[in-house]
Amino acid sequence: MNSAKFGYGCKVRVVENIRNDGSFPGCKTGALLVRRGATGYVRQSGYYLQDQIVYQVQFITRGLTIGCKEHELIDAELVWQPNQFEYGDKAELTLSLSQEGEVVAKKGTVVDVLAVRRKAKTSPCYRIQYGELDVEVPERALTALQEEEAAYVR
Repeated sequence: MNSAKFGYGCKVRVVENIRNDGSFPGCKTGALLVRRGATGYVRQSGYYLQDQIVYQVQFITRGLTIGCKEHELIDAELVWQPNQFEYGDKAELTLSLSQEGEVVAKKGTVVDVLAVRRKAKTSPCYRIQYGELDVEVPERALTALQEEEAAYVR
């Protein structure tokens, strides 16, 4: 019955930030437990609600053992490209954005990162917001703020 993708001892990588859903003792609900890209080892697997496979993954460098759903994990040997930004970050556009031929955000505009999107075998994309504009852009469209800009924007 157990059709788990990963077996005992497999090295895996989390592809999403893992936050406390309230089941991890000793920290607040919503607290970041493990950042996407971290690797750990499968200790065991089981079912949640009889149809979702959940893995008990030990993150040795963090000293944590956490339950992870199968869609949150990949084989650690697969190519991984870390993302430069996370939800809540501010970034600067490296190009202008236009809609129906009209520029809606100029190069150099500071935007808010709302989400990170990962697609197979490509660089991460980001859902960003600037005023009423809410779009998805590739990583090459953003750059980190300079230190003095970051202090001024916050």
